[in-house]
Amino acid sequence: MALRKITVQENVYLYKSTTGFGLNSEIARFEITIFLKDFKQTPLKINFITWEDLYTGNPLNTGVNLIRLTAKEEEFVNLNRPKYIRECILYGLKIGWNGKNKLESIDGLEILESLGYDVSSLHPKEEFIKAHGKEYLE
Repeated sequence: MALRKITVQENVYLYKSTTGFGLNSEIARFEITIFLKDFKQTPLKINFITWEDLYTGNPLNTGVNLIRLTAKEEEFVNLNRPKYIRECILYGLKIGWNGKNKLESIDGLEILESLGYDVSSLHPKEEFIKAHGKEYLE
């Protein structure tokens, strides 16, 4: 996938998103990688670990209705929209990423929670975690 461009706070960023599976189709990963223009060695990596449906795919890639707790309203969330990429960049800046330094990969569901969304429906099935261990998600 080609890199896309977005401008946030007068800085130009390039980003891409990828999806993938774990060892089976019950766990899926949606990853967003963001670079400050001309600084490809220090990306901000955000991983959203969720479930995958054989028919509808990864809910964050195809879109899913989530409740925004602050407004008590349902909102359609698709992480391919620039609105969410912007929020990811702002979150990274808030926790100390400046585009020129490297951070550990960020849990994307924490970002959605910080935006006020109820992400409980996105967590992988509890039975799967019990059977395979939490380290499988990392």
